[in-house]
Amino acid sequence: MTIRFPLNHFYTAWDMETLGERTISEGEYRNAFEIDRDRVIHSTAFRRLQGKTQVYVTGQNDQYRTRLTHSIEVAQIGRSIVNFLNRSNEQMNERFFIDPALVEAICLSHDLGNPPIGHQGESRLNELMDPWGGFEGNAQSLRILTNIIRGESVGMRRGGLTPTRALVDGILKYKVVGKENTPRRAKFLYSDQAGVVKWVHPDPEIMTRCQSGDRVRSVECDIMDLADDIAYTTSDLFDGYKQRVLHLADVEAFIAEHGAGIDEKLSRKLIAVLNNDYSMERLVATLIGRWIHGMRLSYEDAATIDSNRYKFRLVFEKALRDELLFFKALNFRLIYQSTYVKEPEAKGVKILEALFCYFRDVVLGEQTPVDAVRLSPGRQQAIDQAPNEAARMRLVCDHVSGMTDSYAIGLWKKLTNL
Repeated sequence: MTIRFPLNHFYTAWDMETLGERTISEGEYRNAFEIDRDRVIHSTAFRRLQGKTQVYVTGQNDQYRTRLTHSIEVAQIGRSIVNFLNRSNEQMNERFFIDPALVEAICLSHDLGNPPIGHQGESRLNELMDPWGGFEGNAQSLRILTNIIRGESVGMRRGGLTPTRALVDGILKYKVVGKENTPRRAKFLYSDQAGVVKWVHPDPEIMTRCQSGDRVRSVECDIMDLADDIAYTTSDLFDGYKQRVLHLADVEAFIAEHGAGIDEKLSRKLIAVLNNDYSMERLVATLIGRWIHGMRLSYEDAATIDSNRYKFRLVFEKALRDELLFFKALNFRLIYQSTYVKEPEAKGVKILEALFCYFRDVVLGEQTPVDAVRLSPGRQQAIDQAPNEAARMRLVCDHVSGMTDSYAIGLWKKLTNL
């Protein structure tokens, strides 16, 4: 049987090259990016997102988003953006188009590295790991894609799903290597990931630009980033409404203070939702569709990187970007800072810290391990074989950051009830 793929001249063999050799079975019917997507979906790291906090610590209720449902929504919005751009740009056609499977794979991968207890959990792990290179969710997503997924017998062989260059590049929103090189020690990649970044962008000038703060992103990365913003802004607004965190008087006051320039129809619809005169589902659908229709592609033939992934840039209409920023700010002020969110989050962060400190002390020989709370034999073997303390602590961080909220809470109860 002969398998025929539609020719897509948007991508070159360089874009589809994989990090490591990928074994392709006879009669394979998927292109390289479809394989990327499928391997991500079937990974343990992706499944664990079902038990990780998006905004509300899992277990508070049963209807809000987790990291898994958020990632699925990002992928859906990302694919819709691609479909709109491919069909509305005159340069795109059936043999020259942004691959929706690639964007879907990038969107599904973008939060793989997020730890339990959301962004506050990430911040605390970064502080705890400071002596050993820090912790960063994007860097951890890259580590999972290139070192952990599909690994055989932890410690015996480097894992990773042998991702394509375009997939790896697509999740690299930040390409600054080393925590010490970032402003305020914020967004960064781990020091041992420099080789992966060099593989993605072999030109040393690109690395220099990234280290100096330039934003070097592929069009697929920009699509994922905007899809992520749209997804969490609308879904967090929706969940805040369902959890009764949003109150009419607070929203009206926020609109009066910050709503200048925002379409009054949107403000009225949001107020109508809180008065039970309009559907939040309809408002969210309106916002997503409205924002997608405000995007277009621009072409730059003289792009620094000779790839269509860099020659085509995503442009988002300023007025609509301002709307998105308005709703993001509303969520931050009225939802993320609410007691309903902050109190469980603070408790979760303390549990995460306690677990990290326990495993840190066991691995560094400062505490005898408790029989009920031990590392798996495979991970313990990898730690025993690690070349130095930093490598051992990175494996400890892999273990703690990979936990779901409920697993972490259950493990902490074992420790405290002994």
